[in-house]
Amino acid sequence: MSETLGGRVIGSAPLAGTESSGQLEVLQTASSRWIVRAVGPEAPVTQDRLAAEEAFLALLPDDVPTPPREWFVDEVLPGAGRWVALGYRDEPVRPPRDPWDEADLAAAVELAIQIGTLDAPPELPDALDVIDVGAWATLAATRPAGLSAFTPWLVDKVEHLADIAGHAPEAMSGKNLVHGALRRESIMITDHGWDATSAHAVDWFMPSRGAAFLDVVLLLPYLRVDGAPPPEVVLDRHPLAGVDPEALTCAVAAVAGALVLGSMQPPEPGMPHERAVQREAAHAALEWLRTRLGN
Repeated sequence: MSETLGGRVIGSAPLAGTESSGQLEVLQTASSRWIVRAVGPEAPVTQDRLAAEEAFLALLPDDVPTPPREWFVDEVLPGAGRWVALGYRDEPVRPPRDPWDEADLAAAVELAIQIGTLDAPPELPDALDVIDVGAWATLAATRPAGLSAFTPWLVDKVEHLADIAGHAPEAMSGKNLVHGALRRESIMITDHGWDATSAHAVDWFMPSRGAAFLDVVLLLPYLRVDGAPPPEVVLDRHPLAGVDPEALTCAVAAVAGALVLGSMQPPEPGMPHERAVQREAAHAALEWLRTRLGN
């Protein structure tokens, strides 16, 4: 590790604003500073995601909005198990404010829109293979016991939602870049003075090719869970130019179904809270879907 960093670490501290999450550390050597995310053997899924991110970053366009990545380590340390670490250049970045303020919220949504303007490398998977667009069909066929606990509104709507999501190949396909996992914790903010901000994305472990608006649809339920305004209010402030309303509704339906079904699965190793957060996002997506369907 010392060779990677260019010297022995002489100090470290959480990146400002990430003290409670422990996600990012600023490491100081005698000659340099790095923003580092390191994951030990207690979180194997996160380790695999970091390793996937490293592989995908090598494919992404040069103008993708992400902090400059400088190095990557994936090693088994004697007596300490596997450690995976990704190092970014020390830039003046911070996580979004909690709760969201208008400037950071705008920067996050504009980030999702900006990503969708980029062409996706052909090596990336299709978004329809990454997002479970058949989730409502699965739920209609299996009728799991916990389904009605989401909202009574779902009881007689599952087959109809499966029909709507069945149009995903036409509505959600495309050649644009999709991050696929934009959340508060995957967004970094840069302040430019005069109240101007911009955002950058990390956690590129599941990018894909799809419609230009998909990251916005994937992001807004999580923003709502974080206390942001309802998605339709956000879209009024940040319109999606040229998007067919029916295609947007189809994408919201497909994403809502994927969140509902995903939240009912067992937790992954080292991620005990992920399903609970996913369930909250599912509720937000269902609320949004009901608004778009008008019932």
